[in-house]
Amino acid sequence: MTVQDTRTRRLTLPTPEATEALALAVAAHLGPGDVVLLSGGIGAGKTHFARALVQSLLETPEDVPSPTFTLVQEYETRSGSLWHADLYRLTGPQEIVELGLVDAFEDAICLVEWPDRLQDLAPASALHLTFQAIGDDDTRALTISWSDPAWDDRLKTALAGAQMEARDNPVDLFLAETGWSDAEVHPMAGDASSRHYARLTRGDGTAILMQDPNGDTALFARLARHLNGLGLSAPEILAETAGMLLLEDLGDGLIATLARDAETETSLYLAAVRALVRLHGHSAPASLPVATPEHLAGAIDLTFTHYAQMADLLAEATETFLPILRQYAPPEGVLVLRDFHAENLLMLPGRSGAARVGLLDFQDALAGHPAYDLASLCRDVRRDVQPVTEAACLNTYIDATGTDQEAFRAAYAVLGVQRNLRILGVFARLAVTQGKTRYLNFLPRCWSHIQIQSHHPALEPMRPIIAKLPAPDAAFLQDILARCPTQ
Repeated sequence: MTVQDTRTRRLTLPTPEATEALALAVAAHLGPGDVVLLSGGIGAGKTHFARALVQSLLETPEDVPSPTFTLVQEYETRSGSLWHADLYRLTGPQEIVELGLVDAFEDAICLVEWPDRLQDLAPASALHLTFQAIGDDDTRALTISWSDPAWDDRLKTALAGAQMEARDNPVDLFLAETGWSDAEVHPMAGDASSRHYARLTRGDGTAILMQDPNGDTALFARLARHLNGLGLSAPEILAETAGMLLLEDLGDGLIATLARDAETETSLYLAAVRALVRLHGHSAPASLPVATPEHLAGAIDLTFTHYAQMADLLAEATETFLPILRQYAPPEGVLVLRDFHAENLLMLPGRSGAARVGLLDFQDALAGHPAYDLASLCRDVRRDVQPVTEAACLNTYIDATGTDQEAFRAAYAVLGVQRNLRILGVFARLAVTQGKTRYLNFLPRCWSHIQIQSHHPALEPMRPIIAKLPAPDAAFLQDILARCPTQ
């Protein structure tokens, strides 16, 4: 089936009891061969839902433990054999095949937590439930999606039985108010934040729904309008409400996807540099937080608490880094987008000049030093950038702005090390506290950037401290994985 066949239903589960009621209602309509995929972060409600569902089908009440360590728990229920799987600790499809789970998809009821590990093994006929915690209470947002029409009537009956029909979901209300209630909703890849994205399609029209229950969407909207006013290309704000924005769809032409060879990469990256030159020709909007040396030095704390667990070294590290940042990277009042890299930048062939580059991620912007975003672009932790591309970007920016070359290159190295030290800690924390282990794959490249850029003379005082940090080799990454939550 094509992605256009996907149905989507969004619900709000205000209490744990509401989650249990839905689990019981869904359970009553399950039979052999049904697969339910349960997605969501740590503590989002997946296991609570699965436990209630399993217990409702057992002839004799029994404990239903989390299968985090056993990987699979099997039950004989009144509706047939049931497999409850937790794939959190698995790394690839081959391990899943060895579990026998793929065979179970054919003749058992299967509940699968962390189904992203399945990759292409996920059945097209599966029912997908994505849970999301909202705020600090027990409220959960639930998105139900499915492609197999066999679920249509069963879900309608189940939701009616769980009395879900009367519950208004904020997303549905927002889409109704903006005239997009009849659109198909296709979830898109998220990022390391609390933000969620979906592409809405309606006839020939598309738009992007951004949800950020924990962020400041009003700031995103204000910055988008500011960027567009400078002749750059941020998404146009089509509609907004608390925690949600309806955005112009700038397409899928990511620089990371288009940069298939060195020559093309250099051309695309230089287009991004021209956008930065335009941006840095203007002051940052008033009231933005400032990337002061104190702020930047304090931002590496997670490196010594979550990445290396060397808190005793933190004070020495920040005290050593602070004067370096004061000397080489003081804030100069330009708008620093912070996540200016190839997976957040789009090429827009219908536009020209600096507007050719679409800007996607800027809600964490600061006022700071212009070298920060160039270091983000060329010292990207997600992909290798060719040395010839990096050299061309630096030379082009320096020539276009007339900045002092020696001073700018020093700031570029200092901010590159600061950024990548911070990322070491942030990505380790995402793994340890939220189970987002895929970000650990970026740590070796992040570490390489730190090693290379710390050779700049400006960073000589930091080298002994960096030398005390463990390298993210296979053994150390396993140590981080061992600290990840299991529930």
